[in-house]
Amino acid sequence: MAGFDLQLYHLIVVGFVFTKWFCIGAGMSEAAIRTFEYASSLDLIHNSEAGTSLFEILLDSLCKEGHVRVATDYFDRKVEKDPCWVPSVRIYNILLNGWFRSRKLKHAERLWLEMKKKNVKPSVVTYGTLVEGYCRMRRVERAIELVDEMKREGIKSNAIVYNPIIDALAEAGRFKEVLGMMEHFFLCEEGPTISTYNSLVKGYCKAGDLVGASKILKMMISREVFPTPTTYNYFFRHFSKCRKIEEGMNLYTKMIESGYTPDRLTYHLLLKMLCEEERLDLAVQISKEMRARGCDMDLATSTMFTHLHCKMQRFEEAFAEFEEMLRRGIVPQYLTFHRLNDEFRKQGMTELARRLCNLMSSVSHSKNLPNTYNVDRDASRHARRKSILQKAGVMSEILKTCNDPRELVKHRSSSQNPESSANQLIEDIKKRAKT
Repeated sequence: MAGFDLQLYHLIVVGFVFTKWFCIGAGMSEAAIRTFEYASSLDLIHNSEAGTSLFEILLDSLCKEGHVRVATDYFDRKVEKDPCWVPSVRIYNILLNGWFRSRKLKHAERLWLEMKKKNVKPSVVTYGTLVEGYCRMRRVERAIELVDEMKREGIKSNAIVYNPIIDALAEAGRFKEVLGMMEHFFLCEEGPTISTYNSLVKGYCKAGDLVGASKILKMMISREVFPTPTTYNYFFRHFSKCRKIEEGMNLYTKMIESGYTPDRLTYHLLLKMLCEEERLDLAVQISKEMRARGCDMDLATSTMFTHLHCKMQRFEEAFAEFEEMLRRGIVPQYLTFHRLNDEFRKQGMTELARRLCNLMSSVSHSKNLPNTYNVDRDASRHARRKSILQKAGVMSEILKTCNDPRELVKHRSSSQNPESSANQLIEDIKKRAKT
């Protein structure tokens, strides 16, 4: 019988989990609640730890799908219905995390005070949730206060607590405070994790301090915490942003020689940097290595590559890359097609343009172009820009001689073009000066 009960319980849990994901994912939160209430009414579940477990699953699912208020309201109804019921610390952790994820600080703080008032003892997960929430909302000072509170409560901190603070301080460039926090972290049994070091590398690279980032890299390796592609990608992001091709390629070479495997983002950052600097030969080399390591080019990298071929007037290669995208099941952007088609026709490559159009017509695609791309209006935009600059120059001369704002208002509302209006205003001022 016990075996049967256990099997039945497992079926109920699986069925409930499936139903609640379906209902909540479809926006049917009340249906999920009714499913929970039905499951809770069964003898096997009622007034047991299994009922509490299902309740936690329900609240967690509601919060993760953004229905924190629904979860809180149902929690409050349950408390009112059974005043003797004492919610577990896990339930409070779920609701706290939900409010912080929704960026509702006041609701989270109110729940935290309620938790203290009911003498529900917080766990390290509770403090970790609070710390991460405050750090996300850029209230790192409050997060540090909570670490001190933990010490007074006799709760040992760990990576769950320290990592969000270190990430927030490094992101803000507060490196002296970061290093002070690291000293406390080193005293913990677990110590810093790969996430800790990645946060530090990210912070130093964002601040442009590659020396500091390199020191962190050496520190983590000396402590046998080995870098991941994510660690190196922060360096590549900096090199790409600052267009430091040689430094980026040197690091890539060292990374390969040291036995580390670049990921898709690594190649994306390298190709972006090389394409922006029109280093086609290097970009071709990197794309070949990327494919050799099992990373097919995605829409973003293929688009950059195609545009670079086109810009360098290597039209056959641009067409081949476009064709390769479709072969891999990637639908090119309409902008890419439009640019290639325009260039092919300008160069008199009508056969290539025809083949391009046939390829594009074989797949469904949007025909929207960004507002910044309009070949027919390039000349008019240039003329308008020139007119604005001329107007600015003329008005500068006016302001040197005119002290009456009413004259400016009068001429601003004139139906004449700006330059004629300004010239007329200058003539009027000269006439008045003579009289």
